[in-house]
Amino acid sequence: MSEIEEKASIKKTVKNYVPRINTTILVLMGLMVAIQIVLERFLPVIDTGISRLSFTFIGRAVCGAVLGPFYGALVGLSADVLGWFMKQTFAFNPGITFAATFRGVVFGIFLFRKQSVVRMVAAAFGDQFIAGLVITTLSLFWFGGIPITWATFSVRLIQCSLIFVVEVVFLLLTRKNLFAQIKKYLSVQNREDRI
Repeated sequence: MSEIEEKASIKKTVKNYVPRINTTILVLMGLMVAIQIVLERFLPVIDTGISRLSFTFIGRAVCGAVLGPFYGALVGLSADVLGWFMKQTFAFNPGITFAATFRGVVFGIFLFRKQSVVRMVAAAFGDQFIAGLVITTLSLFWFGGIPITWATFSVRLIQCSLIFVVEVVFLLLTRKNLFAQIKKYLSVQNREDRI
């Protein structure tokens, strides 16, 4: 493969996963960031030092499913950093910011093109057990000074398991209504922008 063909291939791949930004996409991303901040920082169901039960996955899931992994990552990153600036109860933790970004990527990878039941379960698993249980727990240990004990791990495992079930139910209930309607609206807006 020549260098020109290789560059064209990379450009095509990037174009498939990073849609063109317009005002509608920016507004949708801003809305998802706001929803995530409100649900995580101001309306958590339970909030302790090592565990937080909240429905923050909604913003990342919608953005990842509708706009793809790149914008899902931006929403996760932006919501975590802005939420920390708004409510600085703990020191900034780069590991948790990485986990939030990773969660947006997971939803984008699994839900952007197809939204089957298997992909939804895989997205929820990656979000809760890989990012939530593994990455966030290690981040709390490395950067937050919270020791990893059996009690800490079991509390976080229960939290991730509960939110995993809620996530799968949410994704199954909204895949044909919410995601499809937002994608349809965005495609109409993109056609109007080109005219």
